[in-house]
Amino acid sequence: MTSENRTPSDSTASELATVTVSSRIPEFWCDQARLWFVQCEVILTPQKLSDEAKFNLVVTKLGKDLIQQVSDILLQQPQTKKYDTLKSRLLAVFEESENRQLQKLLCEIDLGDEKPSQLLRRMRDLARGKIPDETLSIMWQGHLPAAVRSVLAVTDVKDLENLATIADKIMENTRPIQIAEALFFNKKLAKNGNRYPSFPANLAKLSNVIVLTTGSYYLYTWL
Repeated sequence: MTSENRTPSDSTASELATVTVSSRIPEFWCDQARLWFVQCEVILTPQKLSDEAKFNLVVTKLGKDLIQQVSDILLQQPQTKKYDTLKSRLLAVFEESENRQLQKLLCEIDLGDEKPSQLLRRMRDLARGKIPDETLSIMWQGHLPAAVRSVLAVTDVKDLENLATIADKIMENTRPIQIAEALFFNKKLAKNGNRYPSFPANLAKLSNVIVLTTGSYYLYTWL
């Protein structure tokens, strides 16, 4: 159907469809440009929009500061592949270089409060498929608590995703150490201050010191 033959109801339906599609796409993510385009294209592809329609839709998701980064493209729009041109520019401006991604992977990443599986996903994203799973596994396990690494070291599981699932379960079971245990220990130290004036000097008096590095609390077993 040509534009001349479209009825008012057809035009209204088309406009509503465009508004609906646009409302499903979030504002542009400067810190995750590639993922934003992945999500955007998942929504746009079934709609079979024209190149110009996709171009215009992306432009509506750019704020003032972002518009300045593509102003030349907007003022002198290419005759063809408008969407691809705009996408390439935004990725070039906001996506970190491969070297920067690897630098973060090697030097600037740690477990923090994340699950081991969440850390693994972040590391996979930074690796971009350029590091084999065997190497990535070694790097990933290096960021895990010693208690978790000890268990993973004796398991027969080799698949990295399955190892991450196991690591999550270990963390879940070891993290919630009873606060009461820690409080009891602190009270015991305070009560016996004259007996144990210097904690480091009395470590020899402990039959076992269990330091669970997966949490913030320490459990000690007395003689």
